[in-house]
Amino acid sequence: MIIIPARLGSTRFEKKVLASIHGIPMVIATAKRVQGVDDVVIATDALEVLEVAKKYNIKAVLTNSSHQSGTDRIYEAANILGLNDDEVILNVQADEPFIEPKIIQSLHDFIYKNRYKEWVMASCCKNIDIED
Repeated sequence: MIIIPARLGSTRFEKKVLASIHGIPMVIATAKRVQGVDDVVIATDALEVLEVAKKYNIKAVLTNSSHQSGTDRIYEAANILGLNDDEVILNVQADEPFIEPKIIQSLHDFIYKNRYKEWVMASCCKNIDIED
């Protein structure tokens, strides 16, 4: 499962997760980029984001606005969704509308392949060239 934490209260860029990316809200563009990898759910603290997700047929859950991190928001969303303790959850940031799905697919495959080992945690990274 991919859970995208989407807090509306950005301080440097107001409502960043709803900023338009080629006419689509950023969080929706991000969700659409990765929805071929696994089930996608947006975890948000705002009814406005919940409504936008509904409009684009992306599953979303409403979480508490007091979370200190996206990880806290994902934890609550996992509980709301009733996910099992052995569920693999990928945390994809809402402000990554141009993320390459193959990177998330590679992470997904790595974690599923190793999921029954004692602990698995992995992060994606990509070299950035001067041209990038």
